[in-house]
Amino acid sequence: MKQTASCYQAFFSAEDRFLNPHIVPGFEPDVIVDFIQSGITLAACYQSGTQTPNPLLQELFLRRVFFNLLKAIDHRGHSRIFRRVCWDYLHCPLLALKKYYGDSQTGKQRFLSLQREIRQVQHTSGF
Repeated sequence: MKQTASCYQAFFSAEDRFLNPHIVPGFEPDVIVDFIQSGITLAACYQSGTQTPNPLLQELFLRRVFFNLLKAIDHRGHSRIFRRVCWDYLHCPLLALKKYYGDSQTGKQRFLSLQREIRQVQHTSGF
């Protein structure tokens, strides 16, 4: 239980830093990687085989990281470096979601939906 609480604390702290519009230049990669890693770690607390398996929470946190990255990429208020680093690390939550969805037909449809979201953001953001 203490491990889960520390995972939540790390995730929400990292998410606050990630969503803060005033990131000190030069620290963009640290903020982004910390956010992604803490989200994936929190999602791993709920995968099957753990003390508290909960696939809905696992998917929730993976998708939350994924869509926050997409929003940051598409947001013109962020620096180009911040947006580019988000783009470069988008594969981390995407691959975790692909593993989560598996090979079922429903999983494939959900993954294709995520890929469409990426293409739309790529088109609108200029990356």
